[in-house]
Amino acid sequence: MRHFLLLILLFGITATAQEQNKTPEIKLTGFSHPESIIFDEGTAYFYVSNMADKAEGDGFISRISRKWQEQEHNWITGLNDPKGLLIYGDRLYVTDVTTIVEMDLHTGEIIRRIPVEGAKSLNDLAIDEDGNIFFSDLAGNSIYKMNQAGEVEQWLNSPDLERPNGLFVTPDNILVAAWGENQNGNILKVDRGTKEISKITGNGIGNMDGIQSAATGKYYISDWATGNIYSIDMQGNLTKEFTSEKSSGDILYLENDKKMYLPMNHQNEVWIYNMK
Repeated sequence: MRHFLLLILLFGITATAQEQNKTPEIKLTGFSHPESIIFDEGTAYFYVSNMADKAEGDGFISRISRKWQEQEHNWITGLNDPKGLLIYGDRLYVTDVTTIVEMDLHTGEIIRRIPVEGAKSLNDLAIDEDGNIFFSDLAGNSIYKMNQAGEVEQWLNSPDLERPNGLFVTPDNILVAAWGENQNGNILKVDRGTKEISKITGNGIGNMDGIQSAATGKYYISDWATGNIYSIDMQGNLTKEFTSEKSSGDILYLENDKKMYLPMNHQNEVWIYNMK
């Protein structure tokens, strides 16, 4: 029995060491305070939002090819503080402070800027099965909804949203990675029918940023403040997968190649982790 317990202890130490020592296999450079990254299968490009240095009009979108041969860091310019990204059809959308910017996915042309009345600090975007786009307003404790005609409404406003950051739409709920207000944020779910808000986690995790679907009903989430990357299920079971560094933003996970992509805001890089 004593030998058995020793083996458990040794294996536990090994597993912890592997988690703590996980390092990115690639670090892409040339960005300026990147916040979000997204991939489009049709064009085979990654798109990265860059907040830049907070000067008016210095924000931009980068376009990076699948194998990194083409890296157009200033592909779309003239933005202010771009954050969340979304692709729908041949359009690329980004939140830009109090505006949704719609762009041509192929040419990079800015098609229109849609002002969001009452918004304070727009962040992540997610889309439902009917093409409605939901986006978070972290400072405004709100979730907005935009239909295909470009009509915007404040879908939900509540302090119980805990300053919503990342969003993910499921058939029944909108999952929210909350930044937190005066305390650590949680992972929440909002019933799409009743708009009832409930907590998946209950004790606060951190400054939650990105949320991505993983295999077998789980989700990957990022904590901006610590660099911790977690997996979580709908019952609130939380597992720390690895730790990067502070300022890991709106993450991307691609199931086909088991890769995790982290825009590192302070480091001005995109870090890529093997999740196999």
